[in-house]
Amino acid sequence: MGIFDPILLWWHRGKVRGKMDRVFSRGRDPYGYDGRSAYETQRLDAMAQAVGFHRFADALEVGCAEGAFTERLAACADRLTAVDISTVALSRAKERLKGKAGVDFVEADVREWSPPAGRRYGLIVLGDVLYYIDKPMVRDIFEKTFPRISSWLEPGGRLMLAHAFVGPKELAHRTGFRERFETQGLKLVSEAPVGAEAGPVRCLISVLESVRK
Repeated sequence: MGIFDPILLWWHRGKVRGKMDRVFSRGRDPYGYDGRSAYETQRLDAMAQAVGFHRFADALEVGCAEGAFTERLAACADRLTAVDISTVALSRAKERLKGKAGVDFVEADVREWSPPAGRRYGLIVLGDVLYYIDKPMVRDIFEKTFPRISSWLEPGGRLMLAHAFVGPKELAHRTGFRERFETQGLKLVSEAPVGAEAGPVRCLISVLESVRK
């Protein structure tokens, strides 16, 4: 890590957290996760379909927001860790899943957070996260995120990426996230854009599997 990297990360973390806290402070469900947005409905349904009928002993969701997809994941995981950078969003996620056993919430930046030593996950979900932290001034720190996250998967574990895009330029950018993970010992299982009926914004959903032993 470069000499200025901790300062840059501190600065950018505050910028991202501030932006997301402002969005969620406008009121509950600003993105329309719970049915108000056709795009979000299609995106979350497609993500649930991509998870399928698998049962996971341990799962991780990075970017849990107010817990709309967390609630679905909790139904197919014995133990679920939900991480978000926004204090406001996380408080609502905790309220939404209050009393749900096996769910832990963590307020953190994925670029510096790590699971407990020896913890590995059968499923990791990254929903609308990576493009928020992919910025030129913190690029070196960002690139280190791919091998770190890949190392958190158990052998045969799956990683789901779900990121919004508009047009071919953003699609290529989102595809680049998946390509980076492929260089870390993950193979592509499925990939498809969803949400065409909801307007110009679509979501690229990629599922990869760890082939490490």
